[in-house]
Amino acid sequence: MNETIFKARKLLDIVMKIAKPAKAYRELLDQFEIDLRLTSDQATALESNQPILLTEEQLDFLVDQIVALDGIDKFLTKFINSVLPISLSLFVINDRLWKMMERKSWDNDKMLAMSTIPLCAWDKKSGDTNNPKAVKRWTTQPCTFELSLDNTPAIKIKGKGGDFSAFIERKNFLPNYIFESLNIGVVLNNATIETYPTPRDDLDYNYSDHASVFYEHGFAISIPGENVTLRVGKRIPTKMLGDVYLLIGTRLNAEDKPYQGLMIDIWLRAFQRRIS
Repeated sequence: MNETIFKARKLLDIVMKIAKPAKAYRELLDQFEIDLRLTSDQATALESNQPILLTEEQLDFLVDQIVALDGIDKFLTKFINSVLPISLSLFVINDRLWKMMERKSWDNDKMLAMSTIPLCAWDKKSGDTNNPKAVKRWTTQPCTFELSLDNTPAIKIKGKGGDFSAFIERKNFLPNYIFESLNIGVVLNNATIETYPTPRDDLDYNYSDHASVFYEHGFAISIPGENVTLRVGKRIPTKMLGDVYLLIGTRLNAEDKPYQGLMIDIWLRAFQRRIS
C-alpha cells in the first residue's frame, strides 16, 4: 500500500482490524469448541458469507474461551507460528544516533531502523518516480520467533535481515544496510505492548518494511535498551543504549489467508493481555 494513501486511510481502517471473512470464523469453529456470541446482524452476515467485525469485548470473549482449557501461556507458545513469517524493525533512540541522522539529505528528523527483517536497502535499479529513494525490500527470509513465559517473559528472534552500517556517500548520504544474521533477545520487564501501532512521525520507514505491515498485522514493544540484546553475525552480543522501539508484524495478504489473519488477531490480543 502506498504510504501516503495508508496514512490518509488509517482513521477509517482502525475499526476494521478484526473484520474477517465468514469462512475464517467457520474454520475457527471447526478447530475450537467456542461460542462466537454474535449479534443477530453478525449471525446473518455469517450465514450470507459476509465479513464480520467483532467488538473488543467479543474478541476478549473468544480469547477467554480458547485459553480456558490449557491456559494462556500454552496457547501463546502453541500458536506462535500463526504470526510467521515475521517482519521486524528495531529502532534505537539515543542522542548519538540522532546526531548521526542529521547527516541524512531527507527526513533528518526521523530515525532509521538499526536492524530489519527483511533486508531493505538502497538499490540503484529499483529507483523510479514511485520509489525516488531506490529502496528494495527483499523477500522475508525464514526466521525463528520464540516466546518464553517461565519466570521472566522474554522473546528471542533469529533470522537474516539488514544491519545498519552508517552511510554510503554518493550525491547524498545513503543508509548502508548489510545482509547479516540477526539474533535479538528481549526481556519483557517494563515493556509496553501496543497492537496495530500507528506510524510514528519520528521514525523513518523508508528502509524498513512498510508501516502498514505492522499496523495491519503486528505489534510494537517500547522498552529500555538495557532489556534488549542484539547480536549481528559473529560479533559479541551487545545491549542497546537508550530507548528501544521494536516493531514485529506479519507480511500477510489477508484475502489469501483469512484464517491466519483471524488467528493473528486472537494471538496478539492474548499476548497483549499476558504481558501488560
